[in-house]
Amino acid sequence: MRVADVLEARLSLSGKTAVVTGAASGIGLATARLLCQLGAQVALLDRNQEGLQAALEQIAGFAGRALSFEVDLSSTDSIEAVFADIVEQCGGIDILVNSAAMNVAGASVDYDLDTWQCVLNVNLTGLFLGCRLAARSMIERGVGGSIINVASVGGLSAGITGRGNANPSYRASKGGVVNLTRALAVEWAPQKIRVNAVAPGYVRTPMVARLTNDPAREAATAEKVPLGRFAEPEEIGWVIAFLAGEGASMVTGQTVPVDGGLLA
Repeated sequence: MRVADVLEARLSLSGKTAVVTGAASGIGLATARLLCQLGAQVALLDRNQEGLQAALEQIAGFAGRALSFEVDLSSTDSIEAVFADIVEQCGGIDILVNSAAMNVAGASVDYDLDTWQCVLNVNLTGLFLGCRLAARSMIERGVGGSIINVASVGGLSAGITGRGNANPSYRASKGGVVNLTRALAVEWAPQKIRVNAVAPGYVRTPMVARLTNDPAREAATAEKVPLGRFAEPEEIGWVIAFLAGEGASMVTGQTVPVDGGLLA
């Protein structure tokens, strides 16, 4: 068998429907673009309608097809409604990528509890609801599937970015994502649903614009990374795309750091 045929069999997502949250920018957009290039029908979810429109224009012409859905991922009703729309329009869900997240820094002794709850609602509760709704579609159709959650090195280590970077809600929620990923992987394995996570380090996205907009701060931060630079969103997206496909058919319950060696 030719190498191209092997790669096609393992990497192609033709005939699959994928849902990507936070798809208007950053890791979510890069992942949606890759999944569509690999042949998937991709539903892009975000609260930023203008960003979604721009994303659709970027993806136009790829092997797969892209649809967009505006959704508030802090709202249970909104999440349930949009997943129902996707199932109705696309016939079911085969792949889910939970990329949407909030990060609001602040000292723990003074941290606003409403902000705490809002971050957990998006980063953990909304992610759980997406997992549950995608799994229901997979189980009802008896086809299995793949769920990939975007965690963070901040969910695996508290000291990695230094004492001056206090963000308790983000770290708590991303730590929750890591263990929720394990729990769902074990629970849904009999239904052939694989659940994994990626844990990015410093990635050139709008979330870290405070660093990348300041050359001195970016250089100082990059020095902490053994590979000496920030990741590009596509570099996270390729790992997600691998976990989504048949090449990762025996991988479940894992959190894969994609951090340039930051946790080494």
